[in-house]
Amino acid sequence: MQKQVLIVDDEEAVCQMVGKVLTAAGTESLTLTRSSQALDLLNQEKFEMVFFDLHMASPDGMELARHLRRSSWNRTTPIILISDDLRPSAMSVGFEAGANFFLYKPIDKERLLKLIRATQGTIDYGRRRTRRVVLQSKVKLNSGADTVEGETIDVSCAACWLRPAVPSRGVLPCASVWNWPCK
Repeated sequence: MQKQVLIVDDEEAVCQMVGKVLTAAGTESLTLTRSSQALDLLNQEKFEMVFFDLHMASPDGMELARHLRRSSWNRTTPIILISDDLRPSAMSVGFEAGANFFLYKPIDKERLLKLIRATQGTIDYGRRRTRRVVLQSKVKLNSGADTVEGETIDVSCAACWLRPAVPSRGVLPCASVWNWPCK
């Protein structure tokens, strides 16, 4: 499965150049030149990394970064702000909005590749943490005074899918399969 990256910049040439570098690095990219299209997309899909132009029509890159940090899907996604604004205050405001990196225009391809490589560890950790492995095993889970016996369907570092042996009476929702968080 390829990693998906979102690029939002009102300059088509910037989108194409960043997209080509990402493709060469083995990542699939989705480009938007109208930032208004990005808001719904950020709530519907998980992205491995995002590139936002700092200065665009509303919502601008800072608004998109704030929105991303409040979302459930992409809260920890690395954000790279792209800008030709060289003022230190622009960078400062961008980091306050939730950006992880700042990339200046004109974009240097070598610097962009280094940035992509720098985010790979975070991306790979997130993938490992949520990767599910099929594992069927009898289990007994305790939570306070409650105990549930059943069989796992699959597990990840964050949770396991559990088919209870006896339907729940009370604390846990009555369901044939549960997603049990592992903490």
